[in-house]
Amino acid sequence: MFIEKWKDTAFGSDYGGDFQQFLEKIPCKKLTLTEIYKRCDLKRYLDQPELLDERTDNNVRLDNPDFEQFVHYEDAVIALTAIVAESELNGSADLTTAYGSKIITFDISKEELLTLKNALTDIHNNTEKFVLFEMLGDYKEDTLVDILEIIDCIKESIDKK
Repeated sequence: MFIEKWKDTAFGSDYGGDFQQFLEKIPCKKLTLTEIYKRCDLKRYLDQPELLDERTDNNVRLDNPDFEQFVHYEDAVIALTAIVAESELNGSADLTTAYGSKIITFDISKEELLTLKNALTDIHNNTEKFVLFEMLGDYKEDTLVDILEIIDCIKESIDKK
């Protein structure tokens, strides 16, 4: 539904696409944030957002047996939150319509949704803190509109829980 519309915002950057592929490789019938956190260090930024004030290129380390892999924090949060929003609203997120190869379903709590919403809201409201927005050029406003839509969908999901 929305994931196809948001695909360039969520997965159009190299790092957003890398994070999408990372999620697709996690072998779970229903994906959870706990499973994701076991395989990357995104949770440390969510638990300690003051780390984001130290620099604009905050990198999330991904478990990859072949090489050391990192993605920008903002790309990871945007990609993850878009997939979660789609999964919550439609029962699953069909990533085959958005550069991906799987259909992902999430099992997520109201508190976890709130954490993701707050992280994405911080990104939206503080673009100067994140390197992604330095690179967007003319696409920045379209990206911000998509992010607001994702936030609204997450809010709707929170209200339903």
